[in-house]
Amino acid sequence: MKYTFEAMKDEEKLVSTSKICSIIDGFADYNKRLTLVYGKIKALFGQPVYESENLENLFSYCVMATPEDGESVYLEVYCAGSGPAIGGRHNEACEKAAKALVDYIWQAEPADYEQKGYYMDGPTVLEFGIKNGVPYYNESELHLSEEEFRELYEKLC
Repeated sequence: MKYTFEAMKDEEKLVSTSKICSIIDGFADYNKRLTLVYGKIKALFGQPVYESENLENLFSYCVMATPEDGESVYLEVYCAGSGPAIGGRHNEACEKAAKALVDYIWQAEPADYEQKGYYMDGPTVLEFGIKNGVPYYNESELHLSEEEFRELYEKLC
């Protein structure tokens, strides 16, 4: 079934959502695939409803999925601790639309962007993005005092 997908700038359409499926499977080359997927999502849907530097709560989009012969459903494209995923209601319409959305995302050409994010359990900082169509990422360990760590944690969480 064919769908059209449209980014909504209003998260109010995301009532009672939970994870339907992941966009990235497995952890091999995870940071490289995260960088690429986020560039594809940005190319398709522009700026997210929200974005943060917390890599376990990086972004959220509200996407309306409309099948050619049916009623629209609302999905969330987000990146949390388990990685980039599609969320929505657990019913047949949302699950079919989520699978189609994953395929749609993977077929897109990525947009150039740059981002900085933190994993607080490392703690590490990841500088990543796409430049001239080529994904890059640099991860480094943070050496913070207890006070600096607390300030960063309060900012992100």
